[in-house]
Amino acid sequence: MRWEADVALAAHTRYQVGGPTPRFARIGSREELRSALLTLNGAPFRTLGWGANIVVADEGVAEPVLVLKGDFEHLSVGPGSLRAGAGASIPALVGAARRGGRDGWAFLEAVPGTIGGALRMNAGSAEIGIWDMTEWAEAMTPAGEVVRITPDDARATYRATEVPQEWVFLEGNFEAAPGDAVAIQQEHLDRRRSKVENQVYDLPSCGSTWKNPGPPHGSAWQVVERVGMRGERHGGAQIAEKHANFIVNLGDARAEDIVWLMAATRQRAHEELGIWLEPEIQLWGFSAERCRSVGAAA
Repeated sequence: MRWEADVALAAHTRYQVGGPTPRFARIGSREELRSALLTLNGAPFRTLGWGANIVVADEGVAEPVLVLKGDFEHLSVGPGSLRAGAGASIPALVGAARRGGRDGWAFLEAVPGTIGGALRMNAGSAEIGIWDMTEWAEAMTPAGEVVRITPDDARATYRATEVPQEWVFLEGNFEAAPGDAVAIQQEHLDRRRSKVENQVYDLPSCGSTWKNPGPPHGSAWQVVERVGMRGERHGGAQIAEKHANFIVNLGDARAEDIVWLMAATRQRAHEELGIWLEPEIQLWGFSAERCRSVGAAA
């Protein structure tokens, strides 16, 4: 492991926007991670996977950024379970389940990101999240201690867990019971086809921008549509015509273009419908005021 200086994060995020971090490290093992955390000595840091759910400010971030590679990318299939490192990809896990005839994993078909990120935000659909399939996960504290976390400990809710932000996920062990292999293949195929037909995959985005507000307001895309923001453009960013809960980078977007559209949509939804939309996307490096404008934590 070595620290790199002033690394631009745009190349490490799905949106392909964002400024630099002062220190960047690719971590290949638990020993390297423990060493890095002890070197940081309690100072704030950020952990980055695929950057599939993050907008990094144009000015970048003040904190060091850690990326888990090497040993953290492991993936294995057991008799009734799957085990994956935090750096392994969601598509790799889902693909292993599909090829192995393991039931229950179609809900993550065509979802980008890493297992660590999925555990952090309880990735999934409106009906099921990854913690519903998790037997246990392990994380490392800033002091270098390894902690095993059960679903009861995680207290996962829609797109959130109560695992401390400064803990770094290491791996997870997941339920994966054998099932009807033909039916499972078809379920995955149908899920993928539906997503490709209805969502945006040909332009950089972070998928769903807003959490679904639920009854009586319906899905987030319906709220965005109702307030006339579908297709709205600012700079190089646009609320997608194909799916109104996606904001896409048309090729020359800045982070501020994306966040401007988020803030404008949220304000209009409140003024016209009395709804404060809550973001699924995380904001890195923005001022507290800008975060508040989209309902995000600073």
